[in-house]
Amino acid sequence: MKILHLAAGNRWTGAAAPAFAEVAALREAGVDAHYAYVGGYKLQAKIGRLDFTHPIIAKAQNPFSFIESASAIENLLDHHGFDFVHAHLTYDHWLARFATRNWRNSIARTFHSRRVIRSDPFTKMMLVRTDVVCVINDEFRDAAAIRNRAPLFTPPPVDDREFRPDGSDVREKYGISRDELLIAAIGKLAPGRGFELVLQTFAAIRKRMSNARLMIIGHGDYRESLETLSRELNVDPIWAGYHEEDLADHYRAADFLLFAAKGSDEGHRGVIEAMACGTVPITAPLPGMHALIDESLIAPDATPEQLSACLLARVDKLDELRSDVVRRSNEFAYARAAERLISIYSRFL
Repeated sequence: MKILHLAAGNRWTGAAAPAFAEVAALREAGVDAHYAYVGGYKLQAKIGRLDFTHPIIAKAQNPFSFIESASAIENLLDHHGFDFVHAHLTYDHWLARFATRNWRNSIARTFHSRRVIRSDPFTKMMLVRTDVVCVINDEFRDAAAIRNRAPLFTPPPVDDREFRPDGSDVREKYGISRDELLIAAIGKLAPGRGFELVLQTFAAIRKRMSNARLMIIGHGDYRESLETLSRELNVDPIWAGYHEEDLADHYRAADFLLFAAKGSDEGHRGVIEAMACGTVPITAPLPGMHALIDESLIAPDATPEQLSACLLARVDKLDELRSDVVRRSNEFAYARAAERLISIYSRFL
């Protein structure tokens, strides 16, 4: 079995990380899986040394670069003899369709956000030639454009060698004592990413727990506005910035992860990674969250009152909950993810 995954991304965000994680999970299981992506950016610096990664998708997206990228993918198909091409973004889907026009490869497509699951003629045309439809969020399966295709739920895989409960943490680095309750939030600092709700929720928590601290992991141009709001609320979060290599150390430092809004990729990868590190997620009632965590960790409404009440009610059960979420995260570990994918591909090979 030989599988090529396509993700026209250039950063370790959005669909790129879960797509690469699927390739890594498959390779650990002995499958000859490869990953094609956009070269020339930080992503290439991160993974370009790996012989199964191919920076062959052009930076630009126009008719000329499309033909160039599709030809490069077609050459890769010829060289490696891939059985399946698995696309993760709409542009990848078009590339896969074009590059396999002269080959007998099967095509899979994972939808990473609801907004791209459309019923327009172009999407319908691509789906006709698509053998497998996957969704990264369980609730996408009811989308009108794909529900008759029996879409399969493939949640983001988590590398349980990196994201695990035992290991170092960053409490000392940020001057956080062991008797303080640390709440983390993660994501791009941008409008619509729920950080106003995070700050408001933490302000409500601080009224009940004076030893609570908040750490915000991420960067973005919206930070200045969030800093203004934090001063208005009289809270002083730790602005930890963006982290990749030591992200697990930041998760392990936290007792809870406060997750208030979906990201650009709607698989809620941060929740799964936090659980694998023993950090208990408390989330807003977001689509697809029930497939990832216990219902008791999901607030009834996305309000500061409900989120703070949900978190505070579980402080006394923290040790028990840590063990529970680590066990639950095993369902998303590489070994289990590979089992799911191999089962899916095998039906068509």
